[in-house]
Amino acid sequence: MQKVDVIINVYGKPWQTLCALKSLMLHSGEHIDRIWLTEEKFHPYDDAIDEVLTHFDNIIHFKPNDYYFTRGTTNMYDEAFRWGFRYQYGIENSDKKYVFITHNDILYTGDIIGDMLSKVEEYAGIGLIGQCWNCPAFRGGYCDGDRHDTFKPTHEEALDISRRFPPARYHHHEHLNKEQPMPFPECRLNEFACLIDRHITMRECYPNGETPLFGSYDILDLGDAWFRGLFMKGYKFKHYDINGLSDHGHFSRVDIRNYQAGKTFFVSGYPTQLDHNLYLAAESAAKEYFETHFNKL
Repeated sequence: MQKVDVIINVYGKPWQTLCALKSLMLHSGEHIDRIWLTEEKFHPYDDAIDEVLTHFDNIIHFKPNDYYFTRGTTNMYDEAFRWGFRYQYGIENSDKKYVFITHNDILYTGDIIGDMLSKVEEYAGIGLIGQCWNCPAFRGGYCDGDRHDTFKPTHEEALDISRRFPPARYHHHEHLNKEQPMPFPECRLNEFACLIDRHITMRECYPNGETPLFGSYDILDLGDAWFRGLFMKGYKFKHYDINGLSDHGHFSRVDIRNYQAGKTFFVSGYPTQLDHNLYLAAESAAKEYFETHFNKL
């Protein structure tokens, strides 16, 4: 059976991280060899993730001295510099053809890795394609994850669509490629839960090639320049609805009665980290879930 390595970046959320990894191991453990866990230098609200490391015997823990987001091509031959980019340490040090990249705030409900492996074929990556909710082409009904490789507007058509259906991020227009507008700036293989061909990435990305690293923010978000670079070289990506076998931001859907009038909020990812009450509520929900479902695993 083909094995993959898991790569996870951790910025706080220790209980959510535990639930993400435990649920992934529960459903897809037969496909997993090692877990490459990169810990950011600081954590929100002085939190700590030491507890996470005690629950697994296949984790390789790495904490870079510095963190980087935008590429600096003059330093890309410097190993320590590259390893300061999100996920890069695991990508370079794994020995597997495929690596599975995951956020630390996902709850897995089925064998997502096995299912992706059965569909990846010769694609450079498989997962949820596009931050379509931010994109004018999606808002106008022209494109989505399934159509990212068949939608081929001219530059003028792309500008017209962007004017008629304003993008969520105002820098969008600056990043439209005049010769080949697709992929649009919001196109990427979302790192929430995806499987990538590590051999292709190693061959084409710095320092061996000229494609930006998977974990760099060079257009509008993480991985969009990596996606565009490989797409422009002819590599193909498979759109996959991760919602069938995973729940992104599961513990952010919590009933915060002491926070605001008993409403239920859904704030995944970065916004949860900006509000201490939301952060604590999501962590509390994850801790309760872990103690109920995984404490003896």
